[in-house]
Amino acid sequence: MSKDKKKRILDKLVMGAVIGGAIGSVIGASIAPKEGKETREDLKEVAKTAKQSSLSLFHKIKGIMDRRKMKKVPHEED
Repeated sequence: MSKDKKKRILDKLVMGAVIGGAIGSVIGASIAPKEGKETREDLKEVAKTAKQSSLSLFHKIKGIMDRRKMKKVPHEED
């Protein structure tokens, strides 16, 4: 399997996980039997958490990809 194909699969997997998590959180909070104001506050917290989780996941994956690139690039010798 080519490097480009692996990268595209990984990108799709990550985006699917992030989007799926966000949608699931919103739906879960939306159908909870609470008052409107309370539900909106819960949605606000869920959105904050989803954003933080997404950013954290993004940075972890970016770090992994950067480390892989560094291993494959020959280092110049002084």
